[in-house]
Amino acid sequence: MHKIRRGFRLFGLTLLAIVLFSACANNVSQNLTSSNELLPSQCRIVKHLMGETCVPNDPQRIVVLDEASLEIALTLGFKPVGASVFFGDVSAGDIPAYLQNKAQGVAMVGESGKPNLEKILTLKPDVILSVSNLTQQGSLYNQLSQIAPTVTCEWWNGKIVRWQECFQSFAEALGKSSEADITVNNYQQRVTELQQALGDSLHTTEVSLVRIYADRIRLRGEGQHICSMVIQDVGLPRSPIQKEGIDMSIETIEYADGDVIFLQQHPQADNYNYILNHPLWLQLNAVKLGKVYEVGDDYWHGGSYIAANLILDDLFKYLVK
Repeated sequence: MHKIRRGFRLFGLTLLAIVLFSACANNVSQNLTSSNELLPSQCRIVKHLMGETCVPNDPQRIVVLDEASLEIALTLGFKPVGASVFFGDVSAGDIPAYLQNKAQGVAMVGESGKPNLEKILTLKPDVILSVSNLTQQGSLYNQLSQIAPTVTCEWWNGKIVRWQECFQSFAEALGKSSEADITVNNYQQRVTELQQALGDSLHTTEVSLVRIYADRIRLRGEGQHICSMVIQDVGLPRSPIQKEGIDMSIETIEYADGDVIFLQQHPQADNYNYILNHPLWLQLNAVKLGKVYEVGDDYWHGGSYIAANLILDDLFKYLVK
């Protein structure tokens, strides 16, 4: 009889554990899906890289999963409640210096490509934005979509960075298309002003874009970064050798020459001064003529119109006499 009572007691405890586990699981599931329970009148359908998503009409709590999405949100007047960033190939959780003032107070939720889902869930976002390649991480996109409507954009199509397309896409998703048009028009007006200020030198000043890494020297290819896209918008010519972008050593540094050189230093490039004092570097025409301009590595590697306008500032500063 004692064994029978003990058996019933064990069965009861097991049944209770199952009930409690089911309740917890249901609670988590409800937390994940409650953000998506919107009436058609409360949201608008947005088409994007991963399909269609119904985004709240007036989103207030935005989480971004990369630097470009962070900058786009800030450009449109939003301060995200959370961001996962990985800038400068150094460490996770770094916000680029040129965005830090605007992004003060934004909670860190992991690094690009590896967001912390638990932290994102606690922030109760209205919408999640990402230009990261989530097409290869379908399960991650599904998990994010259970937390909040998630909108993605193809940042790199194999030829160019689609920074302007992603800006317009996210502006639509956030209901800020009119504000986006103003931003774009202001940028285009500044490009036109720079072209007029450059005059005849616009078509005769060959620009070289150089970034020094710890283990190599990189010539920026056309369309591969926002800095090269802005140079292209302005219409400044590039060396044919830089069309695709190449890595080189100091022994082949002659390919980095141009009428002017815009120089970026990777944060870990402790060989920077060694390169700049090397006899082969000192033989470059741009170096001899004093036409090498050191620019901010963060915004020349940026993601939207804040960076683009800072790049234009540099072009006005160094190229307009």
